[in-house]
Amino acid sequence: MNEFLNNFGEYWSEAQFGSLSFWMAPVITMAVIWIMTIVGLKIFTRRKRLKTVFVVNRAWGVSSMIVAMMLIGIICYLWTENYFSQHPLELSFLMALVISMAIPLIGLLTLTDYYTAEGMKEITIQPKTPLQLESTISSLKKAYGKNKLSFLIPVAGFSMLLFALNRGNNNISIVFDNSESMQNNNAVGALSETFDNLDENNEIVLATLDGLQEEDGSDGKFSLDEIMAIQRSSQLKGGNVTSYNSTEEAINGLSRISGECIGSPICETIWKTYLFTREVKAGQDFENKLLVVITDGEDNLLGETLLSGSFLFDNDDFSSFFSPDRVFIIDYSGGQVNPLMQRFRNSGCDIYNVENNREDYINALDNALQKFMSNWNLVYWVIVIYVIFALISLIIQPKKIV
Repeated sequence: MNEFLNNFGEYWSEAQFGSLSFWMAPVITMAVIWIMTIVGLKIFTRRKRLKTVFVVNRAWGVSSMIVAMMLIGIICYLWTENYFSQHPLELSFLMALVISMAIPLIGLLTLTDYYTAEGMKEITIQPKTPLQLESTISSLKKAYGKNKLSFLIPVAGFSMLLFALNRGNNNISIVFDNSESMQNNNAVGALSETFDNLDENNEIVLATLDGLQEEDGSDGKFSLDEIMAIQRSSQLKGGNVTSYNSTEEAINGLSRISGECIGSPICETIWKTYLFTREVKAGQDFENKLLVVITDGEDNLLGETLLSGSFLFDNDDFSSFFSPDRVFIIDYSGGQVNPLMQRFRNSGCDIYNVENNREDYINALDNALQKFMSNWNLVYWVIVIYVIFALISLIIQPKKIV
C-alpha cells in the first residue's frame, strides 16, 4: 500500500507542470468531449418524451464515458510499451481520466434537481392525466438508470492490457567488474533487487572479469584490435559469461560471483559478452538489446593503448548489436578520468557516476533498465479512479417525485 501511495507522489514530483505536453491530455480530453457531445446531439435526434435538458446531460455523460474508455485504453497500451518510464506524464493522463469520469457524475447530480413535481416539466413532456403522470415518472426513473449504464463503457479500455501478452523478449547483458576495487556486496545486492523488479520477458546475460589464469594476465589480450579480431567467444580467456532465461535464474547466479580476478580485462569481457550473446541467442529476435557495464574503467591489460586507435563501436557488427544509445556505464571510480571511460563518453554512451553503495547502484540500474520494468501501480491507480466514480454513480439516486 505504501508503494502504491508513494507512486502517486512520484507522479506529482516528476510532473512537468510548466510544459505544454503535460496539459495536452486534459485539454484535449475536454475538447473531444465537447465536440462529441455536439456531434452526438446532431446525429441522434430521437428523444421520445425527453426534453433538451435531459438529452444534453445524457449526451455529455455518454461522450465523457467514451472518452474515458479511450483514455484507459491509451494509458494501458502506453503502459505495455513502458512509455511512461521515459515520459513522466502519468499525472497528466490520470487528471484527464478524472475529468472524463467527473462530468457524467455532475450530469447525474444536476438531473436529480429536476426530479420533482415542478422540475420534471423541464426534462419531459408534461402529462395530462394521472395515468400519464404515473407512466411519465416510471419512464424518467428508467431514463435515469440508463444514464448510469454509460459507466460500463470505460471497462472496454482495459482490453488494451492484452498487448502485454504479445510483448517480445528483451536481452539485457551485464558486464560486472568483480576486481578488488569493487565492493561486491553493495553492487550484487543492488543487482538482485533490480532483477527482481524486471518483467518476465527479459533474458539476462551476466559476465564477470574472471577467467585469466596467469598471474601477470599474459593469457589475456593486450590490444583492442587484437580483441576485436576474435570472432568466437571460446577463443577469449578473459571473462566468464553466463546466460539466464529468467530473472530468478539470474538472481541465483549472482551468488556465484567471485570476489577477485586477474588483470581486470574489461574490454575483453565486453567483447566476449557480445560474441557469446550473438552465438547463444542466434536466431532469436529480441525487442530490445541492452548492455550495462558496471566498472571503474581501469582495464589493466589495455591501459593507455585505449587512448587512440579503434574502439568497440567502430566495429559495425558490434555497434549494430549494441548501439551506443543502448550501452549504459555505471562508473564507481569516483569521477576519475581514465582512457576507457573517456572513449565510452566520446561514443555517446550514458554514464552514471555512483558512490560505492547499494542505493546509488539501485538508482543507476533503475535509470538504465527503466524501459524494461513495468510498474503495475499505474494500472491500479486507473482501476481505483474508475471504481470510485462508478460506485459514486450507484449511490446517486433521483429524488422521489410525489
